Amino acid sequence: MPRSSGKVFKNRRGNFNQGRISNSESTVRSDSVPQQSSASNSNISASEKKLSNSNNSYKSEFNSGFKNAVVDLNVLAGVFSEAVKCLQCGATGLNLSGEENCSGGAVELDIICDICSYSYNFCSSKKCKAEIGKPSTYEVNTRLVYAMRCIGKGAEAARMFCGIMNLPPPPTKFSKYNKMLLGATKDVCDATMKDAVKEAVQENQNIRDIPVAVDGTWQKRGYSSMNGVVTVTSVDTGKVNDTEILSKHCVCKGKKKHGPVCKKNFNGYSGRMEVDGALSIFQRSVQRYDVRYTKYLGDGDSKAFDNIVQNEVYGDNCTITKLECIGHVMKRMGSRLRRFKAKMRGQKLSDGKALCGKNRLTEASIDQLQTYYGLAIRRNLSSVKDMRQGIWAVFLHKISTDENPQHGFCPSGPDTWCHYKKAQLENKVYHHKHKLPVAVVEAIRPIFRDLSDPELLKKCLHGNTQNPNESINNVIWSRVPKKTFVHLETLSFGTYDAIASFNKGNRTKLDILKKLNIEPGYYATCCMERLDKERITRARYANLQNTKEVRKVKRLKRIIQEGEFSKNAENLEYGAGMF
Repeated sequence: MPRSSGKVFKNRRGNFNQGRISNSESTVRSDSVPQQSSASNSNISASEKKLSNSNNSYKSEFNSGFKNAVVDLNVLAGVFSEAVKCLQCGATGLNLSGEENCSGGAVELDIICDICSYSYNFCSSKKCKAEIGKPSTYEVNTRLVYAMRCIGKGAEAARMFCGIMNLPPPPTKFSKYNKMLLGATKDVCDATMKDAVKEAVQENQNIRDIPVAVDGTWQKRGYSSMNGVVTVTSVDTGKVNDTEILSKHCVCKGKKKHGPVCKKNFNGYSGRMEVDGALSIFQRSVQRYDVRYTKYLGDGDSKAFDNIVQNEVYGDNCTITKLECIGHVMKRMGSRLRRFKAKMRGQKLSDGKALCGKNRLTEASIDQLQTYYGLAIRRNLSSVKDMRQGIWAVFLHKISTDENPQHGFCPSGPDTWCHYKKAQLENKVYHHKHKLPVAVVEAIRPIFRDLSDPELLKKCLHGNTQNPNESINNVIWSRVPKKTFVHLETLSFGTYDAIASFNKGNRTKLDILKKLNIEPGYYATCCMERLDKERITRARYANLQNTKEVRKVKRLKRIIQEGEFSKNAENLEYGAGMF
């Protein structure tokens, strides 16, 4: 059977590892993303598909010459004193002083002439044009709060940053800026999700019944989290179509009478957030996008799917089909084998030996069986019959010996993974090396029988996974760290900003700034374009077959180490309460 390569490849220096670009070069190189050949276009990464038009979207932004820079006020004061003349008397020696009262990073500065007492007052930052009835804010403060939120930090981190940089302290109240940012981010996010639905309909041959993948994520593990997010992604495009943000945190006194400022929007135990969130998303799909989600791709937990079916969100005449994530189905093999291994600890098999041990059911062999089970599904998406044959080919392959080869289900042909069949084609003799004892293989036969059930495999014919949902979950919690509790507003902002960037790249941050009546500027545009190109470069590198093999080897080593740590847990020399 195919084995993972043990060769470890060194990290290559890509464009995302380069240092500062010289002035003679363009700020963002046109060749910063390596071009792929036409032969590899069929294996384009998901990020590259999402950001396929990102280069064109940035061209219109470079017309702005607006730039920001951090200036030492002492240097600036020296320039005014030595090189600037007074407008009234024409004398040099102007004094530059800053007011003690400043609004965050916006500082009031005065230019004073000692000879004629001429003075001129100005601010170091522009004010944003606010909507009618809302207070205006300084641009530098809005940018600072937005930047801190984008990297998952808040007011305390902003104060530390300003202190180290010897800058004025940030605004004391982040809540005012949070509300402004939340509104702008939500508008941009809604626009990207609306476009994502249009793309999904086009990919589905303009049929408005589209397949989606549903997944829930929580800020804290163990179903005790106060916050949760449910996302629905398109199976065809991988982009986020809709989201539901839930929180059961109440700030009201007594927790009984909820006032207008209460942000709580969910009641019940945390595990049900995915159930209620998925139902809300399905119920509003027709009203919001004029589409129906008729295929539900999810993990093994079917509570959310059952709840949607019971509520008949699209009426009696519309049937919603349950699809299984083949990634989760593949992991069932490893989970079942590990549970069976733990259950059989201390027991003997028919050959008088234990289930696990050298040349028996080890962590390495479990990982191999899980991988081969997943490959049997992925390589036989044409029919359930082919899937079952591929799964049982793995089972019989592991029990085959030189005296009793059982390769009837193994694929034939020059590209077969079966070395026995390949040796037959080349008229060579093959010796079985990586087999398992008959007693071990027979003990795990019920697991293979359960996981080759036709009803289960029928739900895997689509060949898709929940990887887009897992990816957006990771992006969300990079903006809202799991170790720090946040209120609903902060969670909502992080979710909307993550979805907008996930669907259309960092280009959306420029749109958010424009929504706040802030001109993004030259450096902001260059930075966002560079980040998007780095994202594509990293995705291409991660999509290489050699890189995938290295990740498999590292994953296997980590699993083996975790198993050794669990075995040696009783022999710890140090631990809580031991002394």
